[in-house]
Amino acid sequence: MVLIIKTRKFSVQKSQKDDEQASNNIKKTFPNREKVNDKLVMVKGVGYSDLKKAIQDCCKMYNKQGNEALPRVFKISENDFAITFPYDIEFELYCYFINYLKYPIDITYKSTVTAWTTTNFNDEWITEKTANKKVMLFIPEDDTENDNVFLTTADNTGYKLGFAVTEEKQLLATPKQHYVSPPIGLDGLVEKQYEDIR
Repeated sequence: MVLIIKTRKFSVQKSQKDDEQASNNIKKTFPNREKVNDKLVMVKGVGYSDLKKAIQDCCKMYNKQGNEALPRVFKISENDFAITFPYDIEFELYCYFINYLKYPIDITYKSTVTAWTTTNFNDEWITEKTANKKVMLFIPEDDTENDNVFLTTADNTGYKLGFAVTEEKQLLATPKQHYVSPPIGLDGLVEKQYEDIR
């Protein structure tokens, strides 16, 4: 498996001193209020301990410089979970997060990962055709590249968003999957117990 992530997000080799300094920086910059957004990830077919480890590993990579990824996990059923971002997350990082949950490093599980959000014109990969639209993000079962996510807008325009420099965005003749609404709304999670992971 090859996982390509743009280097501006993290550096694999850091000293313990750098990690401690980054950890102190995170404590200083932790957001004090939630930010309204509609990002929702549904993960199916995985045990909580494996999912939690995958999320923690992903957060370690992205939170070295600050609090970029602060997910909240809700248990829907024994092997199904909903993840939100109460402090929001950049669209590009959100796509990397979705990919990482599908292809975690040193964790073996087979899951279905589907996500939803509303795009912004300033988001990475987003054009006038996809800006300010509800979108579904996913990795299809037949994916063999492991370094992309697919996007379908609510009006069923499909894109492949590649993480390699030469594969950044491809308009598809037909979407890989048709858009479906999330199985649960954010308001449906209000009464459920959750765990914040950093």
